[in-house]
Amino acid sequence: MNSLKIVVLMLMGNGCLLLAAENDIGSTTLDRAREVGRKKSDFLKEKETEKATVGAVPTADLTRFEESIGEILKKNCFTCHGPLKSEGGLRIDKLDPNLLAGPDADRWREIYRVLSNSEMPPKDKVDGSLADVDRTKLIDWLSEELNKASLVLRNQTEHSSFRRMTKYEYDYALQDLLGLKHSLATTLPPETASDEGFKNSAQMLQMSAMQFQLIREIGLKALKRATVTAQRPQPVTYIISMSDEMQRITADAETFDKDDKDYQDKRSRQHLFNRETGQGIHFGGGNAQPKEDVVAYQIPAVSPIVLSMPASSELKTNLDRFLPDDGIMRVRVRAGRSTMKDTEFASLRLVFSAHTSNDASFSEVISQRDIPVTAPADNPQFIHFEISLSDIQRNPFRKLERTFPRRDEFLHIQNISNAKRHEDEALNVLIDYLEISAPFYEQWPPKTHTDIFFASENKSDEVVYGREVLSRFSRRAWRRPISPEELDGLMTLFAKYRSELATFEDAMLEVLSTVLAAPEFIYLPHKAPADQLEKDNTVSDTELASRLSFFLWSSLPDEELLQLAEQKQLKDPDTLASQIERLLADPRSRRFSKHFVQQWLALDGLNAVTHVTDDSLKQAMREEPIALFEEVLKSNASIMDFLHADYVMVNERLAGHYNIPGVYGPHFRKVPVTSESQRGGILTGAGVLAMNSDGKDSNPLKRGVWMLEKVLHDPPPPPPPDVPEVDLTDPEILKMTLKERIADHRNKAACASCHSRIDPWGIAFENYNALGAFRTHINDKPVDASSRLFNQQELTGMGGLKHYLLIDRQDQFAAAMVHKMTAYALGRPLSFGDHAAIDGITTQFRKRGDRLRDLVNLIISSELFHAK
Repeated sequence: MNSLKIVVLMLMGNGCLLLAAENDIGSTTLDRAREVGRKKSDFLKEKETEKATVGAVPTADLTRFEESIGEILKKNCFTCHGPLKSEGGLRIDKLDPNLLAGPDADRWREIYRVLSNSEMPPKDKVDGSLADVDRTKLIDWLSEELNKASLVLRNQTEHSSFRRMTKYEYDYALQDLLGLKHSLATTLPPETASDEGFKNSAQMLQMSAMQFQLIREIGLKALKRATVTAQRPQPVTYIISMSDEMQRITADAETFDKDDKDYQDKRSRQHLFNRETGQGIHFGGGNAQPKEDVVAYQIPAVSPIVLSMPASSELKTNLDRFLPDDGIMRVRVRAGRSTMKDTEFASLRLVFSAHTSNDASFSEVISQRDIPVTAPADNPQFIHFEISLSDIQRNPFRKLERTFPRRDEFLHIQNISNAKRHEDEALNVLIDYLEISAPFYEQWPPKTHTDIFFASENKSDEVVYGREVLSRFSRRAWRRPISPEELDGLMTLFAKYRSELATFEDAMLEVLSTVLAAPEFIYLPHKAPADQLEKDNTVSDTELASRLSFFLWSSLPDEELLQLAEQKQLKDPDTLASQIERLLADPRSRRFSKHFVQQWLALDGLNAVTHVTDDSLKQAMREEPIALFEEVLKSNASIMDFLHADYVMVNERLAGHYNIPGVYGPHFRKVPVTSESQRGGILTGAGVLAMNSDGKDSNPLKRGVWMLEKVLHDPPPPPPPDVPEVDLTDPEILKMTLKERIADHRNKAACASCHSRIDPWGIAFENYNALGAFRTHINDKPVDASSRLFNQQELTGMGGLKHYLLIDRQDQFAAAMVHKMTAYALGRPLSFGDHAAIDGITTQFRKRGDRLRDLVNLIISSELFHAK
């Protein structure tokens, strides 16, 4: 197939339609380009196949081929691919025109693609031409025949989405099922992405013996974390009052006050401060000991004595060696802001460290996110962090009796802020009270425990109560009611464990871990209920609930979805539509945006980027396309915003990188931009540009391949094995610009076939350097970002690329988005048999204005999504 692509692209006839005057890229604004491109859409033209009778048996239209299509091909294509000449081994005259029954449907589909994208015939061929009306006839006939062939093939072929959960789906499923807040599956190996980049593709998700063993262990560990089997443990609690700290150190430390000449300089460093008197003492932290009478302790009223933390400072507290090994550590900080300027922000971050000797230490961020301080100093807020102690690095010597190596552990509270020093008062975080407690429970027994071992009048009867526990838990874990036979099997296993273990709960946890290791939990199977007819080719309501929740939440269906499925109401169109809206409105839908965008755009490539040394910038680069997707999804805007938009989604760090003024704070928000910003859409995102560079400069080859694979769903063929490398020791090569080196490489026969198709796309990105920053010069020479596509279309930089995509490639991009999101939703690669269904969804999608939320609804309501 790859060799066929090269042949079709390089060797078919000649001539290509020139853009009409109104479509002139040089004189059309991007907004106008979007309108013009939409009018040219083939999907918006009424097709004969749309009028066909539902249920009619498709037949090949050979009459039209004999009357006109064959003659058009003979006139325009046989010069290079006919009886007298078959360049590359392609004989179009030998292709079977019966796409429904013949062997050449894939070849016809490739010809359809290059014709519809105006890539063929190329303009530089002089021995043939293809009139506009003839091109339209070819495209229309091929489109209809391909759709019919796809329908026939789909009815003859089974497509399986049977697969295990991905690592991230398994993790979310455990968290949602057990009510836990922290990642549980870190020891599982990561998935390998499919050729299209998706990690949830059925063909990639096999199960190894090692993975099964790990899953069994992780499930049991998670259950033990969610439940309790002993008395409530006594927590280790540290309480630090800044008022007490000031009293403790006043006798030994030098104080300063308002009468000092260098008072403002002294206040610019971290210090304890009496807001009423103005007296201060420099303070960076100290030692803390657990408080013994915590039960009787009352949180003190807000104190005027606070720890004043400037930007980038931290409170470092030595907790000694008393923290427990396991359980949740809750850190509670009462904090406020010294100023309320809306151009400045401050957030708190937790770091944990140990320094066991001069040569051994560690320090790691343990908070999942920075939590903003938004309250004024006079009315401070409580900020809570909850950290799983068993999931963070600990001092390995904390249990030793001797004092060396050092046994203590340190907690750091850092002020992450954009505040600058001002002549007037700077923004500081003011803390008056700090509480650290572990293990922390909001209630006893914890809700995670009572959700499994719930109250029941049958609790005294272990057999009856055991059946209740297993039935309820298995229903949620397996996403369907458990059968009596399955329940009997689990109770037999319970009886075995009960004879070996001391308590009912211990034995039940072993059985529940078996439930979590069963294929019914790990896999997304299609097991029809006994009452479902054998001939019914649609998934059951319970299977639909799982398919829906794993698509939009990457996890299990919740109770509402399960109930609707069990009541056989979920397939009702109105009910299904309302559930889609409910799932998208839930915070768990953030997982859909995150994982689909990361896999669609291959953002994992940023993990290997080393030339972006600012961690906050790299994280912002990673977040930007996800934030854009969420904005388009939330507002149900057009996916053409991904190609170009008059706004960007940025935070302060990324806005600074883009030279966009007036953006403050770490959160992402929608910011209008003009064309002068050279931003808007995914193509100009710094993350995409940085990961598709060579670390020192841009890389047109990487960017061109990414453009074809991710945006247009038209991957180039792999390079031949004998590709010569660029000789970077050649002084003449070193004198060349990157574009000149590429052109020299492309002129070699072994390289031309691939590079002529890839490089022009990548060269259009040349105004962006390895960090994704815009530039107009390279080594004092003006950037040359002009290129010519294989179809002889001229592109001038990013503006020319966006114009061309919006005017001539809207259909291709819309179809690519439909294909990719459908493949992600189904968890399997799409095949030729899915072509007609994808075409149908794309047609409806385009007619609805290419709106992203509508696409989600169209995919879920499609035949593909409901098919077994």
